Amino acid sequence: MFISEAEILNYINEDLPYFDLTTSLQDIDKNAVLSIFSRDEICVSGADIVAKIAKILNCKAEILIKDRNFAKANDTIVKIYGAYNDVHKAWKLCQILLEYTCQIATYTHKMQSLAKSVNQKCEILSTRKSFPFAKKICLNAVLHGGGGVHRLNLSDSVLFFKNHIKAYENYDEFLAQIPTFKAKAPERKIGVECENLDEFKKLLKADVDMIQCDKFSLELLSEAVNLRDRINSRCKIIASGGINAKNAKEYAATGIDAITTSAPYTQGLADISAKIEIL
Repeated sequence: MFISEAEILNYINEDLPYFDLTTSLQDIDKNAVLSIFSRDEICVSGADIVAKIAKILNCKAEILIKDRNFAKANDTIVKIYGAYNDVHKAWKLCQILLEYTCQIATYTHKMQSLAKSVNQKCEILSTRKSFPFAKKICLNAVLHGGGGVHRLNLSDSVLFFKNHIKAYENYDEFLAQIPTFKAKAPERKIGVECENLDEFKKLLKADVDMIQCDKFSLELLSEAVNLRDRINSRCKIIASGGINAKNAKEYAATGIDAITTSAPYTQGLADISAKIEIL
């Protein structure tokens, strides 16, 4: 995913609007190297962005572990070389970014591995609940972890929720509009979220392209998959609501096509540290 220099500059300016007051007091005329390393096994995401940050701050980055690859405990991910003052400017900007992105990538990879171990067709898809003002960084990390994206934005896909269906007199009136929706957006798939098996059956017969089953139990989800296979095998089933690494394997085993989850965004920070050495 393309992260522009302007976006990176905005990120830098949040922490460095003018200059580093602390290092300016030291008046040190030496070079230094910043080594950023992991204290645990992680999936790396954000190394390329860190290198761009370093370049903007007049430093040179050496990426030792590329995005999508794994770092073991005590492995150095990237080294940043430059003047003492400039290396300090890059320090926390780079470390903190990696702490967030690597954690998202690592957790996504964990969920994907668990799901694929029992259902090769089941994909882990991130929701729109990424950090405000950090969507590209979050999605980039999900992709590096091997996951996919459920919906990039409201303009990306069609998905009707309960709050859309409330505009109709009843559920059947909404279902009667499905052919109209398909005609208006012939290049798009029509998705609808449902909360019970009765709605699910009606949606299958209405020939929607995707049904998002919200907070279905494992038993209900298995029954929904069996119904889909009998009534409308073309329809894709996505499970949502409270699914994470603790239960992803069980949900995937029901035979669904995908899991949509916000869990990778709520796992805190990867255990990453950094040290500066004077050259």
